[in-house]
Amino acid sequence: MSITIEIDEAIWHAAEGATDVHDPAELVHRLLEREIARSSARRRLAYLGGSMPDLELPPRRRDDPEKP
Repeated sequence: MSITIEIDEAIWHAAEGATDVHDPAELVHRLLEREIARSSARRRLAYLGGSMPDLELPPRRRDDPEKP
């Protein structure tokens, strides 16, 4: 599939820096895959909402692992 889009340069460079991918087609492909995965995870989480009321939450990470 071929498509032409305009993307703000600052956003494009930020995406390149975040992914270390510089090929435009590969970068768009990876970003779309990530968005699809994130959206699917949100839907699964919403579907599970309230289905495990006895679930014990894991401890949160500390900001500074060296502090007791």
